[in-house]
Amino acid sequence: MKVALSQDDLTVLLKIVMENIGEAVNPQTETKTSADSVQKQGGAQDGSDLPKGSAPIKKEESNVLDSKELYETLKFDFNFESLSLVLYNSDPTLKAPLSQRQDSLRLGEFILHLMTASGKMFEDGALEASTKLTACTLDDCRQGIQRVTSRMVDKKDDGGDSVMIDLSFTQSQSESSVVAVLQKLYVCASVEFLLAVADFFIKAMPQGPSATPNKSNQLQLKQVNVPRAASEKAPDSSRSKMKIKAVVIDTEVVFVASLMKADAPALAASFQCDFTLVSEGASQKMTASLRELKVLACPFLRDKGDKAVTTVLRPACLTLETRMHQTEPLTAAVTVDAIIVKISPMILNTVMTIVAAMTPKAQEVGSQVKTEDVSNLWAVKNLNNCSYWFLGVDMASEVTDKFSDREGRGIGENLVVDVKLVQVTMESGLGHRTVPLLLAESSFKGKAQDWTSLLNISADMTLEVHYYNEMQAAWEPLIERVEDGRRRWNLKLEMKNNPIQDKSPVPGDDFVVLPEAQTAINICSKDTMNITISKCCLHVFTNLAKAFSEGTATTFDHSLKEKAPYTIKNALGIPLQVQHSSNLRALGSGAKERIHEVGVGQSVKLEYAVIEHIHRGRLSALQRQESCLFSLSIVPSGYSEIANIPIAKPSRRLYNVRSPMFEDAVSVVTQIDATEGNKVITVRSPLQIKNHFSIPFAIYKLSMKTRSLEPVGEAEPEKEFHVPLDSYRCQLFLRPVGMLDGQFKESSTFIAWKEELHRSSEVRAVLQCPSSEINYLPLIVNTVAVPDELSFISSHGEEDWDPAYLIHLCPTVTIRNLLPYTICYLLEGAAETHELAEGSSADVHSARISGEIMELVLVKYQGRNWSGHMKIHEGLPEFFLVCFTSNSLDSLSVDLSVHVGRASGQMVLSVFSPYWIINKTSRVLQYRAEEIQIKHPSDFRDVILFSFKKKNIFSKNKVQLCVSTSTWSSSFSLDTVGSYGCVKCPANNMDYLVGVSIQMSSFNLTRIVMMSPFYTLVNKSSFELEVGEVQTTGTVTNGKWHYIAAAECLPLWPETTTGKLCVRVVGSETASKSFFFNKQDNGTLLGMDLCGGIIAAVNIADHATVISFSDYYEGAAPALIINHTLSLTLKYQQSGNEELGKEELKPGEAKLFAWNNPAAIRKLSWSCPQQTGELDLLKDESGQFCYNQNTQIHWVSFLDGRQRVLLFTEDVAIVTKARQAEEMEQFEKEINVSLQNLGLSLINNETKQEISYIGITSSGVVWEMKPKQRWKPFNQKNINLLEQTYQKHLSANKQPGWIKLQENNFEVNFTKFPMEMRHPFACNIRRNFLSGIQAEFKQSPHQRSLRAQVHWLQVDNQLPGAIFPIVFHPVPPPKSIALDSEPKPFIDVSIITRFNEHSQVMQFKYFMALVQEMALKIDQGFLGAIIALFTPATDLQADKQKTKLIEQDLEALKAELMETSITDTSGLGFFEHLHISPIKLHLSLSLGSGEESDKQDMVAIQSINLLLKSIGATLTDVDDLIFKLACFEVRYQFYRRDQLMWTVSRHYGEQFLKQMYVLVLGLDVLGNPFGLIRGLSEGVEAFFYEPFQGAVQGPEEFAEGFVIGVRSLLGHTVGGAAGVVSRITGSVGKGLAAITMDKEYQQKRREEMNRQPKDFGDSLAKGGKGLLWGVVGGVTGIVTKPVEGAKKEGAAGFFKGLGKGLVGVVARPTGGIVDMASSTFQGIQRVAESTEEVSKIRPPRLIREDGIIRPFNQGDAEGYDLFQRSEIKKLEGELFREHCKVPGSRKTSLVVTNRRVMCLKEIDFVDHINKDWECLFENFTRPPSLQGSSLNIYTKDQGIKMFQNKDSQDSMREVPLQNPDIARKMCSAIDEAKTSRQQHQLVKQKSRRFIKQNTLP
Repeated sequence: MKVALSQDDLTVLLKIVMENIGEAVNPQTETKTSADSVQKQGGAQDGSDLPKGSAPIKKEESNVLDSKELYETLKFDFNFESLSLVLYNSDPTLKAPLSQRQDSLRLGEFILHLMTASGKMFEDGALEASTKLTACTLDDCRQGIQRVTSRMVDKKDDGGDSVMIDLSFTQSQSESSVVAVLQKLYVCASVEFLLAVADFFIKAMPQGPSATPNKSNQLQLKQVNVPRAASEKAPDSSRSKMKIKAVVIDTEVVFVASLMKADAPALAASFQCDFTLVSEGASQKMTASLRELKVLACPFLRDKGDKAVTTVLRPACLTLETRMHQTEPLTAAVTVDAIIVKISPMILNTVMTIVAAMTPKAQEVGSQVKTEDVSNLWAVKNLNNCSYWFLGVDMASEVTDKFSDREGRGIGENLVVDVKLVQVTMESGLGHRTVPLLLAESSFKGKAQDWTSLLNISADMTLEVHYYNEMQAAWEPLIERVEDGRRRWNLKLEMKNNPIQDKSPVPGDDFVVLPEAQTAINICSKDTMNITISKCCLHVFTNLAKAFSEGTATTFDHSLKEKAPYTIKNALGIPLQVQHSSNLRALGSGAKERIHEVGVGQSVKLEYAVIEHIHRGRLSALQRQESCLFSLSIVPSGYSEIANIPIAKPSRRLYNVRSPMFEDAVSVVTQIDATEGNKVITVRSPLQIKNHFSIPFAIYKLSMKTRSLEPVGEAEPEKEFHVPLDSYRCQLFLRPVGMLDGQFKESSTFIAWKEELHRSSEVRAVLQCPSSEINYLPLIVNTVAVPDELSFISSHGEEDWDPAYLIHLCPTVTIRNLLPYTICYLLEGAAETHELAEGSSADVHSARISGEIMELVLVKYQGRNWSGHMKIHEGLPEFFLVCFTSNSLDSLSVDLSVHVGRASGQMVLSVFSPYWIINKTSRVLQYRAEEIQIKHPSDFRDVILFSFKKKNIFSKNKVQLCVSTSTWSSSFSLDTVGSYGCVKCPANNMDYLVGVSIQMSSFNLTRIVMMSPFYTLVNKSSFELEVGEVQTTGTVTNGKWHYIAAAECLPLWPETTTGKLCVRVVGSETASKSFFFNKQDNGTLLGMDLCGGIIAAVNIADHATVISFSDYYEGAAPALIINHTLSLTLKYQQSGNEELGKEELKPGEAKLFAWNNPAAIRKLSWSCPQQTGELDLLKDESGQFCYNQNTQIHWVSFLDGRQRVLLFTEDVAIVTKARQAEEMEQFEKEINVSLQNLGLSLINNETKQEISYIGITSSGVVWEMKPKQRWKPFNQKNINLLEQTYQKHLSANKQPGWIKLQENNFEVNFTKFPMEMRHPFACNIRRNFLSGIQAEFKQSPHQRSLRAQVHWLQVDNQLPGAIFPIVFHPVPPPKSIALDSEPKPFIDVSIITRFNEHSQVMQFKYFMALVQEMALKIDQGFLGAIIALFTPATDLQADKQKTKLIEQDLEALKAELMETSITDTSGLGFFEHLHISPIKLHLSLSLGSGEESDKQDMVAIQSINLLLKSIGATLTDVDDLIFKLACFEVRYQFYRRDQLMWTVSRHYGEQFLKQMYVLVLGLDVLGNPFGLIRGLSEGVEAFFYEPFQGAVQGPEEFAEGFVIGVRSLLGHTVGGAAGVVSRITGSVGKGLAAITMDKEYQQKRREEMNRQPKDFGDSLAKGGKGLLWGVVGGVTGIVTKPVEGAKKEGAAGFFKGLGKGLVGVVARPTGGIVDMASSTFQGIQRVAESTEEVSKIRPPRLIREDGIIRPFNQGDAEGYDLFQRSEIKKLEGELFREHCKVPGSRKTSLVVTNRRVMCLKEIDFVDHINKDWECLFENFTRPPSLQGSSLNIYTKDQGIKMFQNKDSQDSMREVPLQNPDIARKMCSAIDEAKTSRQQHQLVKQKSRRFIKQNTLP
């Protein structure tokens, strides 16, 4: 039977059904009919005509007959073969009759196969029915779509004749039950087809009010009806028991993005499901469980044995139970076992392609933008023709609708969710074979209550994250566990709903009462979140980022060949046999074979024998993986076997093998390298050659038999070449091949290494390859032989093995061209010149570095060639000048510099110019310095190479500039990299202003100086414009107009002093009004007759002013004035322009307003008969006045998008609508996040050291009071008093009652709950603390607010022997000031924004950020360590990258300055009040570093030193310099977010750089580094005040109308520091500049400080005004510090203080002409006070020898710290292993290192650690033993103790410990330390083999 159904038919059918159902009144009948209808329809279609009314009649009969034997009253069963339903798309041109539907419109075909239904009905009304469906299929029949299969729904084939759907229904008097089984269903979820089918049905839905009754309604109706039925018929009540059971077995759903390819990526999900529902009366119970849910990523149509399958989700299990009783509320529980998910690039790509197929494609938007008609821009508009949203009328809604009957329903509902484990791994790799790199584990428990009334949720979540360290084959923590690893980090979430309050806030007496937010969410964590970042971890992240970015790219190729996890390469030169462990198998071979032959130079690939490999699970996350899981055995042919080589970790291992032919054993090295999770195992001899040339070399060996050279192989550039085993002992020779093949012969000598080993372990030699032609120079090769780093040596008990060596082949000299021009070079005696393009480098093959001369030619610089020469010899300085002269008549010369670098046996000469000068001014420039003068032509697009003539290039150099005809400017420095400035060159009639910007080149040697005109005109409009300067008379200067085409830039050189411009469109006679071009302006609209208007914007920076013109856009006019009154005529004009007359606006009219005179005061004055007013059109304002007795007129100024609107109206509703409810509304949501502590630990795996620990920590105890509605902290003094009292109260057993505090007259009661205070006023108090990170977000319909605080941020230097242990910390204010104010967080940000639905523009009402004073102390060692951590290991490829670097520099030069257009409103914000506090920073630098600094640290800092050297500044130690960066403020300005970010960062960055140059390096900068920063914008001011005086408001205070402006808070500070720059002699005789602060502030501050009891230092300073303050400050330090110290800590403190005082004398500047009130004096006192408070957050982490990072352990760290701090001389290579406290004596510890056991004692008085006794492992006579809780150590006698026991040769020492467990721990620690020491010594020990002279071959 076939049914054809088109979309139109469906629409008709649905309409009929809907309307019929809609008319049915009684819902009961409706539900019944729908239940039976399925079978009836089936029957009717089958043709068996069933009498419809028969069922109910028979029921009545059965009640009459009253016999015991039930007999069937009705029996039916029918079946049909198939029913097919074909869907057709609607055809717009449907004329043909139905029978001839076109195939082209077919959408799909749905077929039911073999359906049977049968049933019986009994006389008592019982019923049994069942339906079976064998299979059902759905095919995609659309034409014109390619696909591999069209089957969309099917039954999974299993050969059996099982039924797909089986449904049975039984009903008896007591209960009815439904059982449904669905099995073997296969659905191919081709997203696109499903959408098409869904669309077919949705479009057919009748549109209109008769909506389909949805299921939830029906459910409710049933529940309501059951009790009713019970009340009507009592006998029937038992029948209401209902059971439903549904089972789904073996279902598979495949999601696929494209059906084109059979191997397209797809996700296959399969699951089983059970569902039972039992309802009896009003109570019901339901359980549902989903089992075996798993998701695979695989090809779309896969075969049985297909390997390309990845498990995305491991089988997971979920159960849900609910129960509901008649009287009790609903309770439910959801439990989930483990969810284990895997994410790899392949999986992500699959998911993304599927999702992309689901999202509908966006319609192509037409590119043409509608251009606004601007001709009648200034015409008056009639309001009736305009539709403004704020003039529309809102529909009122009845108040009663809002209050639904919430009360009394569903109280006490309860849902519990428990997710035992969620584990996510992120994996990287190609295709399906991936390696796990990140592992996150989490669990979740939560509970929800009362969701129908006021929802209440509380939940707990835990988290830990690990990353996989390939080098160690171990998991290391990223987010650590807490409590020394006992549990995971925990986060709590609470959420509650509060009732909606519809009233606006009621003003109280003096504050606003705010209702609680409708939804309050609280997220907090009491645990410290410790994040560990190591070099390896960064590597993992870059790997993942790379893999995922490639994987998600659309070009991703799914058929990529995967790499094998293990590849074994044979580089021995003889065949090998390999046997692998059983958990591996060779690719492509049967699983049985385990022995493989590997030929010479061949390789074999291995993969895991089990698909899910071993280190997937939790098993390996923390426990150390034993490396014996994967191993190999190797037999080189003719030699003995090497068994069980572990291959899980990268390493280099040496094994001895024997051969019957030779007496000596030979060594073989297995080298295992890890690359992106795949390991390559190379079996090779112990000798490697690495070629650092750019050409390959052929390697030859001298054969002993034939005495001739035999080729061994070829060493490729930058690759490792493995010398074959049989050539290991031979003499090796070289010959260059490749490009130089045939030009040179074999080297005249062999590579020397083993011959020289008895002299030193590192051997250097020079080889010469003679040229094939006689006259030319030989090629010279430097060879360096260094011992290979082995991680393991197995010598089978023999003491000799072959030493493993690595031989580097290096060119003698490499030359690098770092100029933007080509150079040529010729070595004397060489055959040909070589050309070197810009940025490239080349090896000079024939250089001997013995004083030969190299000729250099600079090609085509300024149209000529220039030549110079240099002499190459060993003693070259680091920098030297080379003078190039041109061969033209006027013998010109240019100086270039050469930098000499030496790296691993070679010399690198870099030719560079110290300065590149670029002229973008389009005028002729000249530069002059001492004796040089250079002309820079205007049309010269190239770069001038400039250099000073000084013999010493390290001196401060300055240059003067002149433009065209001007005189010379004053001299300025070209060295202040990163800073900008403006240079003035005076001429007769005008000043030329040139902007100078100085940038560093990417290779750190050259400074790029850009000269640009100070004023630039940019035309961004679509018109051609002419711009003219305006004279004082108002006319354009000499009629000179500058023409600018559209999208063009022009320099402007102003000739008048008015500073005004006007503009006109080409072809127009009248010009615009004039405007200032030297004042910041974000856009002023100039009215024009031809084009409506042009916007002129002026953007001012330190080195340039850009004046841009752009087209009018909507919202650009200063105001839109609307007269929405009935009878008021309005007059208005710009204030002060009386002569122009006023404009009129009649009732019901609107008009745009523009400034008549943009250069005058910008205010709008309006008037009407009753009232006048004046507005600046910047802020939102409103007001009202009486028009006559019975009408009030309101006016309001507000933003609509970008347009400011001024509206006059009589309707109050419109005003409130326009203001968008600015009054505080109830918040819809409020989110509070608080993290108590956050720690970030930075570790360098390679050096096995923790470098730094960065902590954000919470405060100590803070007492708070609640005077009104919010908790406020007491000030610090009162907090201290309350805490003391509270501690006393606790120790006095909590006596109840009121306690009076004497010092401040408080009366408090600690026993009440909550605690209370009654004097000086009554309120609640509480004891609390401030979290490390606290954020509070609130949102109401038109307002959002965010308040975020970081309490304390500290960076510790964890390197041993650090000069500054704490690198960064906030500086607490002086005690006196701190006591009087409440505790303040380090960073405090408050943002309040308004938004409305009609506009894209976000309005920032208030934005304030406050950062407290801070100190930064850096030493060179720390800086080096940090740079080394973040710079990836450099290979020699990096040098080759230099060409790319210089290309970037050259590109950057060409770039022109065009900002993005202003019309782009994305992220546009209007900032009413934005203020970022000043920054006060104390900087200390030290050039020293920790004790264990190696050379490698220095590499990282070289670039900084290079920069400093090349500018001639020497960096010296500085101590406590104070930087003061002025604050940043914006009022009433439009800004785009990115533009604002840029402005802010530049504002602070430039100030810091300039002050750095002046204070630290003593250079001069352009412009004043202090004081007011010129013109960021009108309304942006910059001044400095002490950060501690700033105050930040939250949304509530803001609402309370406190914000009168920061001005009044800081009324007594003055902008800009005093301009006096006084020089004082610095600590190392360096000129440092310090600036005295505003005197008034200091006066106040001094009064503050004098409130303290005066110590004599103060009075001495006051009295000794004649003395130099520095001496006084230092000397009083000597006296006062120890006294303070002794008060605090007794005698030990006295010594500490003495040390501090002495330091003070040395370090303070001792001289200079500085008055008493210098801020530095203040600084000294400040720093001395604060240093005592800041201490390290935690001791440095211990990393053991194996270099694996384990979770932080406090005990280990303390022991390690003790060992590091003790001044005991460490033995060579000594490392800490274990420690414990020794009971009985104070502060004594037992320490085990890898070389000895010792006992350390701390001596209190001098803070010194002493060694009580020690035993070296070498002196042990037998292993230590245990006796109860004491440890016995047996050692050889060491001298004195000999007489104690004469008889025995060893002495025993008994060490009593706390308990037997600790003793056992220490004992095993000693054993482990000894064994690891032995293998360590073996690896480090030198092989004796070639040192005994006689064994030489």
